[in-house]
Amino acid sequence: MSENKKAGLLHASERDGVDYRKAPLLQLIAGMSGSGTMIVLYLILGFATLIAPEGYGIPTAVAGVILTVTRWADGLSDAVVAAIYEKFNPKKGKIRIMMLIGWAIAVLASNLMYNWAAGVFDGIWGIVVFVIIYLLFDIGYTTFTTSSGTIAIVITNDPTQLPMTSMISTIFSYTVPLICTNLITFVILPKYDMIYNIDMLSETMIWFSVISLIFVLTCCWGVRKVDVHETFAKIPKNNQETESKTSLKDMWSVIKDNRNVQMYMLTTISDRFAQQTMSQSVVNNLLGGVLIGSYAATTTANNFSQIIGVAFAFLGGVLIAKYDAKKITTQWSWLNILSAAVTVAMFVILCMTGGGVDGMKQLSAFGLPFVIYVILNIFKTGANMVLTTAGGAMKADLVDYEYERSGNYFPAVLTGVYSFVDKIVTSFASALAMVCIALVGYTATVPQLGDQATWPIFWIAMFLNFGLAVIGWLCNVVAMKFYTLDRERMIQVQKTLNERKEAAKMSAKKQ
Repeated sequence: MSENKKAGLLHASERDGVDYRKAPLLQLIAGMSGSGTMIVLYLILGFATLIAPEGYGIPTAVAGVILTVTRWADGLSDAVVAAIYEKFNPKKGKIRIMMLIGWAIAVLASNLMYNWAAGVFDGIWGIVVFVIIYLLFDIGYTTFTTSSGTIAIVITNDPTQLPMTSMISTIFSYTVPLICTNLITFVILPKYDMIYNIDMLSETMIWFSVISLIFVLTCCWGVRKVDVHETFAKIPKNNQETESKTSLKDMWSVIKDNRNVQMYMLTTISDRFAQQTMSQSVVNNLLGGVLIGSYAATTTANNFSQIIGVAFAFLGGVLIAKYDAKKITTQWSWLNILSAAVTVAMFVILCMTGGGVDGMKQLSAFGLPFVIYVILNIFKTGANMVLTTAGGAMKADLVDYEYERSGNYFPAVLTGVYSFVDKIVTSFASALAMVCIALVGYTATVPQLGDQATWPIFWIAMFLNFGLAVIGWLCNVVAMKFYTLDRERMIQVQKTLNERKEAAKMSAKKQ
């Protein structure tokens, strides 16, 4: 036991007595850059609530319903794409092929939606064209995310590297929006008098297409060695030759029979629902444009938060490698709840001492309130990075656990099942955001800089930005009480898998 302890944090094979699969650092970084493309496509989805009324004449409440229904329909495609992905295993690999196809479809659809077709159709035809383009985009997005989502799972299974893949992905997930937000705020919006209109969104999509392409090509280079036929070859269970065939029954079994997958979904999807709602452009406009009254102030605060908060991703990786994702998720969910409560309390104090809800505009003056807000925002962003890193580590653990449990090595199935449930649940994010802003008067327009702030707007903004997140973090705490994949259990899983691999090799030699 003492020799295992001396092996240290960075030598998991010696510490745990398991022959883990490791990857070079540069390969990890480049391979995980697909997260950059994923987040750009995710940001593109957020602008749909703006282009629907502006470019297709669709009322905001109706747009919310349409986005919800189309997300339901798209959720079905996740199961289909995942099944195709598992059955599709050419000699040259499949990750790069599927990623490039998905990216191309999504970029084509985004430029159709925000550029070529915007302002051309309205009325019934506006709704029809908008829905068709949106579904096309979702097909591309699903294809890309299903393939790129397997990279972290197949590139390594070393418990000291798994958090690193999540950390790298988290860094991309937070720095890319930082780049894009600054690009919009300081380069694109000033050209259009700080107004989100069709021309502004059209130029944004051109920039986003180029940025996403850079990340796709980098990712393809990074996975070139692991994206081979042998990586996805099935390993026999219990010395019996089995060529697993993916079916909808297999995918349903992952949800129905695997309690740990259920708890993982409750944890990550509840968080994602809150994040998806907060990421809607109309919600950002409500807080930064209407209440604070300065896009520059909120963007600057986010800049500090994202840059400094990246250190938390590294911290999360270290903590998860030392302990486990289960323990870290519970602890940092409670810290996030505390951070949100303190932030909302500060906002209330600003309003009470500032003569009403306009007291929030003190945050635009870059004084002491702004500094406090930045500090709180840094902690909130950092804590979210830790939770995101933990979620990525859980996902990789669950793939190996499912293999041990059922004999099926289905990285894309888990991604597809998760994505299916995720889209069904988070589809309500757009609808919820649109309904909430309609409740405070935005029925035919969207919040813009300079709009009059009111108490109803304040409380709706607090609910959308903090209340939903707190509900998600409470779900994390409850789910982790039933999640069993701690460090000791995963060591046992990896030892079992290695024994099966050795048995398969011995069986092959005898034949």
